[in-house]
Amino acid sequence: MHRPSTFLVLALAASLATAQETSRSGRLFDELAAMDRELFTVAFVDCDVARFKALFTEGAEFYHDRDGAKTGEAVTRLNGCPREQGVRRTLVEGSLEVYPIKDFGAVQMGRHTFTKVGEKGVEIAQFVHLWRYDEGRWRLARVLSFDHRPMTERDQGRASNARP
Repeated sequence: MHRPSTFLVLALAASLATAQETSRSGRLFDELAAMDRELFTVAFVDCDVARFKALFTEGAEFYHDRDGAKTGEAVTRLNGCPREQGVRRTLVEGSLEVYPIKDFGAVQMGRHTFTKVGEKGVEIAQFVHLWRYDEGRWRLARVLSFDHRPMTERDQGRASNARP
């Protein structure tokens, strides 16, 4: 039976560490973390219809566990202003991950919470965003938003143990 050399084991461990760091740090991560902030500021705080629409590709698709599927212009239309309804979205610290997709852009995953003024409790959900990099700018091509549910103590523990 052949046993892997120490060098091979160390090289594999270094490779895995580098891949992990890339998903949570670096230029690509920073760019898409900024796009996440922009997307939700435009949608939830500024409620800027034109800027919101400009963040999506033509033919964008949005899949939501509660609201179903939307495509095209239905995706880029803001229906109300969450800020005016007291809704706040917060990215769960340490949950954001970004992975490049060759000759296209990147996939971004994370968890976020939603609170509403005057209501008890916090809702948590997961998201996956497929970003396309085209002509020097990032635009959303696909959105998956799922697992919307009340936040539990277990979720809070996972959030506090998330890697920065």
